[in-house]
Amino acid sequence: MDKSPSVQPALLELAPYECWRLLDQPVRIARVVWTVDGAAAIVPVNYAVADGALWFRTTPHSRLAQECPGREVLVEVDSLDPVAQSGWSVIVTGVAESIDGLDVPDILGGLHVWPRGHRPLFLRVMADKVTGRRLPSPY
Repeated sequence: MDKSPSVQPALLELAPYECWRLLDQPVRIARVVWTVDGAAAIVPVNYAVADGALWFRTTPHSRLAQECPGREVLVEVDSLDPVAQSGWSVIVTGVAESIDGLDVPDILGGLHVWPRGHRPLFLRVMADKVTGRRLPSPY
């Protein structure tokens, strides 16, 4: 029997407060996107939400640390359910700032980064714009 839905659901726009609620999920993996000399660059990161911003930890010699501070970046976070054919996507736009470890909120001291190694530098993206969309399950 064909289990494909008879009506395809429409993408739903999310309000900013819904986007922030989704960003504060237990598994926090995002992609940071920026441009360098007209070419797009993208790096996956672990992130945290604190003080109305997204935060990442990195090394001082990483592409994030070298190329992003003072530059506008996009941060995309998604959650997909292939079985239910549903999901959501949130994009935060803002300028990345390099923040010394002594000047970050206490909650970020435990920000876990999957790659091993010391990551003493924090990058903060204060949101200038937050947009999101949800695709509800057709089932």
